[in-house]
Amino acid sequence: MGRGRYPARLNVAPPPPDLAARYLHDWPGRALYLHPERFPPLSSPGLFGNTHPLELDIGCATGDLVLALAAAHPETNYVGVDIVAKPLWRAVARAAHAGLSNVRFIHADARLIYRTVPDQALRAAYVHFPAPLLRNRQRNQLLISADLLVQMERCLAPGGLLSVMTDHAEVYAELLNLLPVAPGLRLVEPHTWSAGLTAVVTSHYYRRWEARGRQIWRAELVRCEGSDCAPPGER
Repeated sequence: MGRGRYPARLNVAPPPPDLAARYLHDWPGRALYLHPERFPPLSSPGLFGNTHPLELDIGCATGDLVLALAAAHPETNYVGVDIVAKPLWRAVARAAHAGLSNVRFIHADARLIYRTVPDQALRAAYVHFPAPLLRNRQRNQLLISADLLVQMERCLAPGGLLSVMTDHAEVYAELLNLLPVAPGLRLVEPHTWSAGLTAVVTSHYYRRWEARGRQIWRAELVRCEGSDCAPPGER
């Protein structure tokens, strides 16, 4: 998700109709809330017309993560979602310049899209540097929420990954506090984190906060089943 004034300062024009038709979906919030069935399934068959593995970046901003992943893994489909349009226009231009065919972007409220994702449709999902919105009146807007974890427990295929990164200790603590609502998601130890992901996580916000000396918290959760969900000492 866009942080601070950065998205508003982007000097970027809307993509031409041909690129918008190829890369960008605009899903208005009211329609998405009232009639999610009117939108295509957020799945590889629904958005790409194939059955390749699908990964979702929730709050993708200018698409740094999904564009890097899409270029590195042409056999996998990637979708980036953001509520702010300008960063997505930049992401579309970059995808077109790179000639990528395995990436799409959705302009929508990420909290409303979960109902469009079929069960076990995702191999991975990413929530990197979400806006903290820690004031009480804004807490219902948090991306790190019980609903996120419950929905990812449903949407991730067995063995699927949920990756979370934040520069706010409160957001990380909130994630840990919410883990009991989704017993099918198991927090994994840092030494088992995805090596391939580690190489591409340096997004705009990662570089920005790292340069300012801010600590970055990271968590990876795996969709587990049965005894695999127990802590290592209890299996």
